[in-house]
Amino acid sequence: IYAAPLVGGREPKRQGLLVDILFWALIVLVGGSMAGEWLGAKGLLGNNWFLFGHQGMEYIELGRFWQVILALGMLIWLFIVFRGIKSGLKRESDKGGLIHLLFYSSIAIPLFYGAAFFFNPGTNITMSDFWRWWIIHLWVEGIFEVFAVVVIGFLLVQMNLVTKKSTVRTLYFQLTILLGSGVIGIGHHYYYNGSSEVWIGLGSVFSCLEVIPLTLLVLEAYEQYKMMKDGGHHFPYKATFWFLISTAIWNLVGAGVLGFLINLPAVSYFEHGQFLTPAHGHGAMMGVYGMFAIAVWLYTLRNIAKKEAWNDKWLKIACWSLNIGLFGMVFINLLPVGFLQLKKAFEGGYWSSRAPEFLKQDTVQTLLTWRAVPDTIFLAGIVILVIFSIRALFHLRKPTHQEGEALPVKDIASDE
Repeated sequence: IYAAPLVGGREPKRQGLLVDILFWALIVLVGGSMAGEWLGAKGLLGNNWFLFGHQGMEYIELGRFWQVILALGMLIWLFIVFRGIKSGLKRESDKGGLIHLLFYSSIAIPLFYGAAFFFNPGTNITMSDFWRWWIIHLWVEGIFEVFAVVVIGFLLVQMNLVTKKSTVRTLYFQLTILLGSGVIGIGHHYYYNGSSEVWIGLGSVFSCLEVIPLTLLVLEAYEQYKMMKDGGHHFPYKATFWFLISTAIWNLVGAGVLGFLINLPAVSYFEHGQFLTPAHGHGAMMGVYGMFAIAVWLYTLRNIAKKEAWNDKWLKIACWSLNIGLFGMVFINLLPVGFLQLKKAFEGGYWSSRAPEFLKQDTVQTLLTWRAVPDTIFLAGIVILVIFSIRALFHLRKPTHQEGEALPVKDIASDE
C-alpha cells in the first residue's frame, strides 16, 4: 500500500479512507475469528460451529463467515493497490513488465485463496485435505513466494541495487518454476488422505525447486551493495537490506535445505508432522516472510520518519538478535529433537515417536528447556524493533503532498 504511489506517481484521493476500512476489517477479522475458534472448539456454538467457529481443519481454523471477511478484505486491498499503481500500469508499455507483474501477483493472492471455499463439513476427507493443502502450500508457499519476490525486486530497483531488467528476468524464472512445479509440488503433503502414492514422490522433487530465484536476486543485489559501500556511496536503506539478506538466507536454509530434508518420501514416511517439520516451518515462515515483513516495514519507516529518529546500530543489533535467536530455535532445539524422534520412529514405529514417553526422556526435556535461551535472544530483537518503531512514529516527517497530487518519484514504468 505504501509502495503503490511510488509506482503510480500519485496518492489517489480517498485512499486513506479505504486503508482505514481495511485496517478495522482486519481488527474485526482477527478478534472475531479467534473468539469464534475458541467458542467452537469448546462446543458453545451448537450447529453454527462451522460458520462462526472452528472448521476443524488444521491451518484453516477460522469459520466460513470469517473466511468471507478475509476474502473481502483481500479484495479491498487489491483495489487499493490497483488505484495506486493504475497510472504506472498505463505508462508501462510492456504487459509483462515489473509493474504488471506486481499487479498480476496481487490478483493471485485473493484468487488462489478461493480454494478455501471448495469444501464443507460433508466433503470427503481426501478432497477437503486436497484443497486445504492448496491453501497451505500453493497459496502461502507459492503465490506469496511470487508476490514476495516481486515486491523485493521492486524495492531493490527503488534502492538502485539491481536493474529492472535483471529483476524481471528473475521474476519470470520464479513464475516458470511455480507454474511448472507448484501444483505438483503440493503432493509431498498428501500423507494420510488417501491420495495416490505417486503424487508424494513427484511432490517431493518438484517442491524443492521453488526457492532458487529469490536467492539469486539478492546475491546480485549484495554485489551491487558492496560496490556502493566500497565506493563510499551513502546508502540510507542499510537496515532494510540487512533484513532482505536475512530473507534470502533463510529462504535458502529454512525453506530450501530444511524443506529438502523432510520432503523426500523415505524421510517423510517416518517423520511426517514431527519436530523436523516445525524446524522447517520456523526457518521458512519467520525466516522468509517474517524477515521480509520487517524489511518492508523498515523501508517504509525510513521514508516517513525524520533522520534524527533513525539509528542503524540498534537495527543491526535487532537483526542479529532475530537471526541468532531463530538459528538457535531451529538448530539447537527443534532439529536435534527431530533427529531423535526420527530415529525412534525408524526403530520402534511411527506411533512410538509420538508417544508421551518419548517427550519425557531426559535428553528431550533438556533440549526443550534450553529452548528458552534462543527464544530470549529472539525476543530481545523484537523488543528493540518495537521500541524503535514507536519512537520513530513520534518523529514523522510532515507530509509534502496531499492525496491526488503528483509525487516526485523515480519512474520504473519506462522500458529503459
